[in-house]
Amino acid sequence: MPFSPTDSTIYAPLFSDPSLANIFSDQQFVRDMLTVEATLAEVQGRLGVIPEAAVEKIVAGVSALTVDFDALRKGVEQAGVPIIELVRQLRGQVGPDAAGYVHWGATTQDIVDTALVLQMRAALEQIEPVLLAVITNLAGLAEQHRTTLMAGRT
Repeated sequence: MPFSPTDSTIYAPLFSDPSLANIFSDQQFVRDMLTVEATLAEVQGRLGVIPEAAVEKIVAGVSALTVDFDALRKGVEQAGVPIIELVRQLRGQVGPDAAGYVHWGATTQDIVDTALVLQMRAALEQIEPVLLAVITNLAGLAEQHRTTLMAGRT
């Protein structure tokens, strides 16, 4: 028996949309967390918080990193969050000179929350046109039926 309706092969289509499923997939969430880490390093480099050489290695490391999702899953089992293992993997990718600057000054929640915002922004880009169409259709129906009698219901 599935854990939730979204895990069900029978009910899942009622609760999801393929384009949104991709946006909220584990793979995209990890990509978004890595994007946040790279962007954080770029801004810190511009502000002189971390060395530019470290920025270059972090940005290149984010692009080159092949995430070990099994290790990520085990990291979540141990710590309850994915970012600790993800940062460990990224530090291994960038080498010892830049490793100490990965995730510099950030909290786990900073990275996770910002990645979630990136997902929500991408989802809103998909949802907004649909919502606008629904609103337009509802306004048309309200106008069309504004004089239609309706039985009172309680």
